[in-house]
Amino acid sequence: MKELWGNVLLGLSLLITLGIFGFEFVKFTNTFDPESASANIAQIKPDDPNKNLAQIERGRLVFDQSGCQACHNARTDKAGPEAGGAVGPSFSNVGVRRKDAEWLRKQIVAPQSVVPGTKMPSFASLSKEEVDALIAFLGSMDQAHDPASEPAIQPPAQLVKEVGDAGAKALIDKGQQLFASNGCIGCHIVGKQGGPIGPNLTHEALRGRSDVWQLEHLKDPISVYVLGSTENIQWIMPKFGHLAGEDLKALVVYLQSLH
Repeated sequence: MKELWGNVLLGLSLLITLGIFGFEFVKFTNTFDPESASANIAQIKPDDPNKNLAQIERGRLVFDQSGCQACHNARTDKAGPEAGGAVGPSFSNVGVRRKDAEWLRKQIVAPQSVVPGTKMPSFASLSKEEVDALIAFLGSMDQAHDPASEPAIQPPAQLVKEVGDAGAKALIDKGQQLFASNGCIGCHIVGKQGGPIGPNLTHEALRGRSDVWQLEHLKDPISVYVLGSTENIQWIMPKFGHLAGEDLKALVVYLQSLH
């Protein structure tokens, strides 16, 4: 009889032990539940140090961290100089030129859908909030952000060697006249004159673009921003390939003299 009761007590002890073990095991496995894990991560995730910044300032960070200035010339700080790459259009007054937020969103997230063959990569990895902030920052680059200043006219050194000071000045003057007579000044700001439809060209020579780039841009503007054919791609700047070779050369010299 004692042996029977001993076996019963042993069995009860085993059941209790297994019950406790099972309960603890269930608690342990629950820590791997996706929802529980997300909640735990949310609790320990540090606060975003930039969450209290104004949207434009957050956009400035996105612009810097995404490497936009590697391809686009821009003055990110009103008090600072223009700086950046020459692969894409200048952002000197992009807030005036590009006011369509949805166009900008597509250009940032899916640039190929806007300009087929564009050299610009997709930034679809950015969150909606980051894209919104970037668009706000680009919108802030207006004429107030990019105040008017007159260019210093400095002829390219190689040109002076080839044709002398007088010859270089004659070409610059001719290019300036062609710039006005062909309507370029209606879309581009140079100094305190011009329109804001296209990039500000006041200090165009400082962007480091080659004479070949300038010539190809005049002949077929979109060709310098895309890979492959430009056929059927809509672009706001007209082609000036119909101009005589000497006229195109004068325009290039004028642009390359704007410091």
